[in-house]
Amino acid sequence: MNKTCNERIDLNLESRIKDMKKIIKAENPIEELNNEALSLTKTEVYKLELSWGGPSDYFTFEYNPENKELISIEYHFLDWFDGAKRNIPYNSREWDILEELFYNCILIE
Repeated sequence: MNKTCNERIDLNLESRIKDMKKIIKAENPIEELNNEALSLTKTEVYKLELSWGGPSDYFTFEYNPENKELISIEYHFLDWFDGAKRNIPYNSREWDILEELFYNCILIE
């Protein structure tokens, strides 16, 4: 049976950290990074905090300013020493509401 990504992530992360450490120590780290990486995308994350303490909740909106596209929306709910998050599905009723909120009230250009 194949392991899930959640079961494999820690080993993969450890391997990637070793790779990044080698890049930093290279004679030309920028060139080494360019050889290793597929791309670098700059995005902005907006955090709309609604409450704090216990419980607290907020939305995050990840936005690509180059193509002016909203990439993802997440809802976070936290209570003392516990937390959960949900991705808001693209083209859902919830996405449509939050996308309108983002462009009309948060991203003011």
